[in-house]
Amino acid sequence: MRDLGLLLLRIVAGITLAAHGYPKLFGGPGKQPHPLLARTMGPNYPAAVERGRPGFVAGLTKMAVPYPEQAATLSGLTELGGGLALAAGFLTRPVALAAAFNMGVATWKAHWKNGFYGQGGFEFPLLLGTTALVIGLTGPGAISVDALLLS
Repeated sequence: MRDLGLLLLRIVAGITLAAHGYPKLFGGPGKQPHPLLARTMGPNYPAAVERGRPGFVAGLTKMAVPYPEQAATLSGLTELGGGLALAAGFLTRPVALAAAFNMGVATWKAHWKNGFYGQGGFEFPLLLGTTALVIGLTGPGAISVDALLLS
Protein backbone atom coordinates (compact mmCIF):
# COMPACT_ATOMS: atom_id res chain seq x y z
CA MET A 1 0.00 0.00 0.00
CA ARG A 2 2.92 2.35 0.73
CA ASP A 3 4.16 2.03 -2.86
CA LEU A 4 0.70 2.66 -4.27
CA GLY A 5 0.36 5.73 -2.06
CA LEU A 6 3.72 7.08 -3.25
CA LEU A 7 2.73 6.42 -6.87
CA LEU A 8 -0.51 8.36 -6.44
CA LEU A 9 1.24 11.24 -4.69
CA ARG A 10 3.99 11.37 -7.35
CA ILE A 11 1.52 11.35 -10.24
CA VAL A 12 -0.73 14.10 -8.86
CA ALA A 13 2.14 16.34 -7.72
CA GLY A 14 4.13 15.70 -10.89
CA ILE A 15 1.28 16.43 -13.29
CA THR A 16 0.38 19.55 -11.31
CA LEU A 17 3.96 20.80 -11.53
CA ALA A 18 4.14 19.97 -15.24
CA ALA A 19 0.89 21.82 -15.93
CA HIS A 20 2.38 24.95 -14.34
CA GLY A 21 5.67 24.59 -16.20
CA TYR A 22 4.20 24.26 -19.70
CA PRO A 23 3.04 27.91 -20.02
CA LYS A 24 6.37 29.15 -18.64
CA LEU A 25 8.24 27.42 -21.46
CA PHE A 26 5.81 27.41 -24.37
CA GLY A 27 3.25 30.10 -23.67
CA GLY A 28 2.95 33.65 -24.88
CA PRO A 29 0.67 36.06 -26.71
CA GLY A 30 -1.36 34.30 -29.38
CA LYS A 31 -0.32 30.84 -28.22
CA GLN A 32 -2.88 28.28 -27.18
CA PRO A 33 -2.49 24.81 -25.70
CA HIS A 34 -3.43 21.76 -27.71
CA PRO A 35 -7.25 21.35 -27.53
CA LEU A 36 -6.91 18.09 -25.56
CA LEU A 37 -4.63 19.80 -23.04
CA ALA A 38 -6.97 22.79 -22.79
CA ARG A 39 -9.99 20.53 -22.25
CA THR A 40 -8.17 18.45 -19.64
CA MET A 41 -6.74 21.41 -17.72
CA GLY A 42 -9.96 23.41 -17.71
CA PRO A 43 -11.24 26.81 -18.83
CA ASN A 44 -8.54 28.88 -17.07
CA TYR A 45 -5.61 27.10 -18.73
CA PRO A 46 -5.67 28.79 -22.17
CA ALA A 47 -5.36 32.22 -20.48
CA ALA A 48 -2.35 30.97 -18.49
CA VAL A 49 -0.74 29.79 -21.72
CA GLU A 50 -1.56 33.11 -23.39
CA ARG A 51 0.21 35.02 -20.56
CA GLY A 52 2.98 32.45 -20.74
CA ARG A 53 6.66 33.08 -20.68
CA PRO A 54 6.60 36.86 -21.29
CA GLY A 55 4.15 37.35 -18.42
CA PHE A 56 6.23 35.14 -16.13
CA VAL A 57 9.46 36.96 -17.03
CA ALA A 58 7.74 40.31 -16.40
CA GLY A 59 6.57 39.07 -12.99
CA LEU A 60 10.07 37.87 -12.08
CA THR A 61 11.50 41.22 -13.17
CA LYS A 62 8.96 43.09 -11.03
CA MET A 63 9.94 40.92 -8.03
CA ALA A 64 13.62 41.77 -8.65
CA VAL A 65 14.57 38.14 -9.31
CA PRO A 66 18.10 38.17 -10.74
CA TYR A 67 18.42 37.07 -14.37
CA PRO A 68 14.66 36.77 -14.93
CA GLU A 69 14.94 35.18 -18.40
CA GLN A 70 17.21 32.42 -17.11
CA ALA A 71 15.16 32.04 -13.92
CA ALA A 72 12.00 31.63 -16.03
CA THR A 73 13.66 28.91 -18.10
CA LEU A 74 14.97 27.07 -15.04
CA SER A 75 11.62 27.32 -13.27
CA GLY A 76 9.74 26.11 -16.34
CA LEU A 77 12.14 23.20 -16.89
CA THR A 78 11.98 22.24 -13.23
CA GLU A 79 8.19 22.29 -13.26
CA LEU A 80 7.53 20.69 -16.66
CA GLY A 81 10.45 18.27 -16.95
CA GLY A 82 10.79 17.72 -13.23
CA GLY A 83 7.05 17.23 -12.84
CA LEU A 84 6.98 14.55 -15.53
CA ALA A 85 10.08 12.88 -14.05
CA LEU A 86 8.52 13.00 -10.58
CA ALA A 87 5.30 11.44 -11.86
CA ALA A 88 7.30 8.61 -13.45
CA GLY A 89 9.61 8.22 -10.48
CA PHE A 90 12.69 8.94 -12.58
CA LEU A 91 15.72 10.56 -10.91
CA THR A 92 13.28 11.11 -8.09
CA ARG A 93 15.51 12.43 -5.33
CA PRO A 94 17.36 15.16 -7.28
CA VAL A 95 14.21 16.14 -9.19
CA ALA A 96 12.21 16.34 -5.97
CA LEU A 97 14.84 18.56 -4.34
CA ALA A 98 14.86 20.87 -7.39
CA ALA A 99 11.05 21.06 -7.34
CA ALA A 100 11.01 21.74 -3.59
CA PHE A 101 13.57 24.52 -4.02
CA ASN A 102 11.58 26.02 -6.93
CA MET A 103 8.37 26.01 -4.88
CA GLY A 104 10.24 27.45 -1.90
CA VAL A 105 11.37 30.39 -4.02
CA ALA A 106 7.82 30.82 -5.40
CA THR A 107 6.43 30.76 -1.85
CA TRP A 108 8.91 33.36 -0.63
CA LYS A 109 9.16 35.71 -3.63
CA ALA A 110 5.66 35.63 -5.13
CA HIS A 111 3.14 34.45 -2.55
CA TRP A 112 4.33 35.20 0.98
CA LYS A 113 3.04 38.79 0.90
CA ASN A 114 -0.50 37.51 0.28
CA GLY A 115 -0.61 35.38 3.42
CA PHE A 116 -1.31 31.70 3.74
CA TYR A 117 -4.84 31.42 2.38
CA GLY A 118 -6.75 32.70 -0.63
CA GLN A 119 -6.05 34.03 -4.11
CA GLY A 120 -2.29 34.29 -4.48
CA GLY A 121 -1.69 32.86 -1.01
CA PHE A 122 1.28 30.65 -0.33
CA GLU A 123 -0.64 27.51 0.67
CA PHE A 124 -0.48 25.97 -2.82
CA PRO A 125 3.24 26.37 -3.59
CA LEU A 126 4.01 25.40 0.01
CA LEU A 127 1.96 22.22 -0.37
CA LEU A 128 3.61 21.32 -3.71
CA GLY A 129 7.08 22.04 -2.36
CA THR A 130 6.48 20.05 0.81
CA THR A 131 5.07 17.16 -1.22
CA ALA A 132 8.15 17.17 -3.46
CA LEU A 133 10.44 17.29 -0.42
CA VAL A 134 8.64 14.38 1.26
CA ILE A 135 8.89 12.31 -1.94
CA GLY A 136 12.59 13.18 -2.15
CA LEU A 137 13.14 12.12 1.46
CA THR A 138 11.14 8.88 1.24
CA GLY A 139 12.08 7.89 -2.31
CA PRO A 140 9.76 7.01 -5.17
CA GLY A 141 8.60 3.59 -4.02
CA ALA A 142 8.68 0.28 -5.87
CA ILE A 143 6.32 1.40 -8.65
CA SER A 144 8.75 3.77 -10.36
CA VAL A 145 11.29 4.01 -13.14
CA ASP A 146 14.01 4.38 -10.50
CA ALA A 147 13.02 1.03 -8.96
CA LEU A 148 13.11 -0.62 -12.41
CA LEU A 149 16.56 0.79 -13.17
CA LEU A 150 17.99 -0.19 -9.79
CA SER A 151 16.65 -3.75 -9.74
